[in-house]
Amino acid sequence: MLTLARDAHLNLIDSSRQLFELDPGAEVEAGDGWVFGAGRSSHPLISNAAFRSDDELDPAELIARARRFFAARDRGFALWARAGSAEDRDLLDAAVEAGLQAAFEMPEMVLDRRAEEPPAADGVALWRVTSAADAEQYWRVATAAYASLGFPPEVFAFYDNDDGFAAGNVAAFLARLEDRPAAIAMTIVSHRVAGIYWVGTTEEARGRGLGWSVTAAAVNAGFDMGAEVASLQASPMGESLYRKMGFETIFSYRLLRCAGEEER
Repeated sequence: MLTLARDAHLNLIDSSRQLFELDPGAEVEAGDGWVFGAGRSSHPLISNAAFRSDDELDPAELIARARRFFAARDRGFALWARAGSAEDRDLLDAAVEAGLQAAFEMPEMVLDRRAEEPPAADGVALWRVTSAADAEQYWRVATAAYASLGFPPEVFAFYDNDDGFAAGNVAAFLARLEDRPAAIAMTIVSHRVAGIYWVGTTEEARGRGLGWSVTAAAVNAGFDMGAEVASLQASPMGESLYRKMGFETIFSYRLLRCAGEEER
C-alpha cells in the first residue's frame, strides 16, 4: 500500500505539472523535491498549488520557498498534504505552525482493475479528443460543469492550447448528448498509475450515466497505456459514483491555504 500511495502521489504531482503547462498564462517551478504551479487564475485553492515530491525535504523550507514564489506573483496558494499519512505528518505540523489554514479535503481513491464500460445510452456518443475543436469543447464542458463548484471560468482558459492532449501519456474523452458536448474525463499516466482528472458533466446532462461512461473510458485507456492502477481525487459530487465503480480510498488530501498579501 505504501508504494501504491507514493506512486499515486507522484502521479498527481507530475500530472498537475502537465496540466499547468496547458495553460499559456501559467508559471511552473520545479526543484529537487518540490513543484509549484501558478495558473492564469489567481484563485488560491484551484489554480495555485505547492507540492512536496520528496518526503525528506524540510517542510519549513518548502513552505518558505512557496511563499516567496507565490508572493512574487501577488497571490495565495494551496499546499497539498496527505492527511493521515506518516510521510506528511511533519508537513502538516509545519503548515499549522506557519499559519496555513485547512481549507478542503478530498479522498485519494484507487481502482486496481479495468472499469466496467456500460453500453452507450440513446442519444449519447463517446469519443477520444483528437483535434483542436475537440479540445475546445472539452474545456467548455469543464467550465460549465465546475461552475456549480465555484470554479471561475478563467481556470479553464486553455482553448488556444490543445498540444497536451497529444502527449503520449494522455487520453481525454468527450461525450455528446443529442449532439451537444456534455461530459468529459482524461487520464495522465505516470509511475504505473492512470491518474483520472477533470471529470465533469454539464448540469442539464447529469443523472444519465455519462460520468461513469467517460470515467471508465479514461481508466481503461490508462490501463491500455501500461498503468497497473487508476487513481483520482474525488470531489463531493463524484465520490459516490467512484465508489459504485469500485474505487477505494487509500488516504485523503488536505489543502492548506496560504493567503496572499492582499487578503491579510
